[in-house]
Amino acid sequence: NFKNILMCLTFLRNFNINSLLINKKPKTFLKKNRKNCIKMVADPYFDVVVIGGGHAGIESACACAKRGTSTLLITLNLDKIGWQPCNPSIGGPAKSTLVHEIDALGGEMGKIADRTFLHKRILNKSKGPAVWALRVQTDKKEYSEENKKMLDNFPNLTVQEGMVSDIFTDKNFKLKGIKTYFGGIIRCKAAIITTGTFLGGTIWIGSKKISAGRAGEMASFGLTQTLRKFEFKTSRLKTGTPPRIDSRYIDLKKIEKQKSDEDEAWFSFDSAEWNSRKIMDCFLTHTTPATFSLIRKNLHLSPKYGGFMKSTGPRYCPSIEDKIVRFSDKKEHQIFLEPEGRILNEIYIQGMSTGLPENLQIQLIKTIPGLENSKMVRPAYSVDYDYIFASQLDKNLMSKIEGLFFAGQICGTTGYEEAGAQGLLAGINASLFCEDQNMICLSREGSFIGNLIDDLCTKQLKEPYRVLTSRSEFRLLLRSDNADFRLTPLARKYGLISDRKWKKFKEKVEKIENESRRLNKTFIKVNSKILKILESEIQYVVKKESSLAKLIGRPNFNYAQLNNLELQNSSLNYGEIQRLEIEIKYLNYIERQELQIKNVDKIMNTKIKKNINFMAISQLSKEGREKLTKRRPDDLREASKIGGISASDIQTLFLFARQ
Repeated sequence: NFKNILMCLTFLRNFNINSLLINKKPKTFLKKNRKNCIKMVADPYFDVVVIGGGHAGIESACACAKRGTSTLLITLNLDKIGWQPCNPSIGGPAKSTLVHEIDALGGEMGKIADRTFLHKRILNKSKGPAVWALRVQTDKKEYSEENKKMLDNFPNLTVQEGMVSDIFTDKNFKLKGIKTYFGGIIRCKAAIITTGTFLGGTIWIGSKKISAGRAGEMASFGLTQTLRKFEFKTSRLKTGTPPRIDSRYIDLKKIEKQKSDEDEAWFSFDSAEWNSRKIMDCFLTHTTPATFSLIRKNLHLSPKYGGFMKSTGPRYCPSIEDKIVRFSDKKEHQIFLEPEGRILNEIYIQGMSTGLPENLQIQLIKTIPGLENSKMVRPAYSVDYDYIFASQLDKNLMSKIEGLFFAGQICGTTGYEEAGAQGLLAGINASLFCEDQNMICLSREGSFIGNLIDDLCTKQLKEPYRVLTSRSEFRLLLRSDNADFRLTPLARKYGLISDRKWKKFKEKVEKIENESRRLNKTFIKVNSKILKILESEIQYVVKKESSLAKLIGRPNFNYAQLNNLELQNSSLNYGEIQRLEIEIKYLNYIERQELQIKNVDKIMNTKIKKNINFMAISQLSKEGREKLTKRRPDDLREASKIGGISASDIQTLFLFARQ
């Protein structure tokens, strides 16, 4: 048939079909698959395919689609998009900064959390602003439904159910497409793998195991084998989740109530997304000697201590067994009881993640004050899964296969927020790659997302990575309140922020700058009546005239006290006041860190000699020597973006570049 032959030739001219099957000889492939050759002309094409519908996948897909890139999100279960299999909460120490940065860059996580929250608190308020953290409990089902509704109505985005088991490249290792388990082939220029705990996932309860990505959902398989064919280094990590109990059988008289904060704080910088609603209480209880005794007697029955499961779990979110073993001197551990939904009776027992057999879990729960008569509705379990070493990725999250990106737990992290942050950057870069534009890397000193990715791509992780404020040298500058000032201009540059939001952001900047000028230029004179009121307010004698900014800079005075002096600006909201106050009170420390960043910036611009022999520099790591030789960066900034190049490698290069 001449028409079919013409179609086949046209397709072969535009697309290297020989690459669709790895290790197949072209003649054999064409001979055996003549019919398929003609049929593949009609195979669907998307610029970007996102594999996985969790938090990383959602942010990736939305970032691509928002930039006008034709995007397919393919996931195992359309009804569990954006599901929170562990604690239905967003934020917490350092994690809240990630959520604010995601929002500042045009991401979705903060908006969905603001729409669906049940309870919210600012943590670490008694400490400095670098560690303040918003944490919200969300309605689990509503959170997932809001994500699904958003994706279904997103321009340039198609959502499809399926399991991706293979990827295709050309002979130059450039991505050409993906294949589903049941034989569907989708051509694409870029793909983002965001498989979470599903890739080779195994659930453990005691010595029993079942193939699953999370309770009630099958694991994904086939893709790990493909990645290994391409010589990606993979391993296994583990995480876990606690049991859920029926709220109607809790004795509230024996536990402590934890109320929501009265001041309304939000993740989104866009007030149009704020959703004031009725809140729910959380509760606090604790373990007892009976809890310790039961666990110690049965440690050998847990997956980890019984030796059934060999993978490593998160250090900063340990199981109850780990707590008893590692902190044996402690007499008790806190247990938080948190609602999973407004119309659900299920309570999440935070602090009691375990892999013990189901019958022991029931006994364990009953040792906790207030839970003596409780009923378990879902057992706890441990889950281990495949991941790749993220040092195999560049800091734009693209791998050695051109067009193949990774984000989320497959990169060795733990947490919805870490996944969402990676997903957003991977999505931006996948769309830029499709447009043949330069991809972006977020700097360590400019964002917590950059800090996270720098750690992932330069350190050999042996346990699930969790972002912490202590991991950043510049945490006083990388706060939640100024995330939009740091990142929204970048989001605007790459088409992630609408005209309305950009206008609103510029108005906010102008408002804060004007108020800052007013506070610095308004002085209270020594003999004024206002001064007497002020001295009675602060219990301190003011000996010389002072600007309002200087007053706010004092440890015993804040912006709200200007109300008593009738010197306040009532047009500012809570977030704007907070930002002003922090910038004034911590001015000296902030200026010091800004100077450090300027010095780092100068170092990063240092040129690397073109004829330098990296293999001869023994002070560089073996991986560093190999990657630098292959990539030949022009300067230290370019070198720092290469995955596997550590901070010590950059320091060594700086010394050699100056010689």
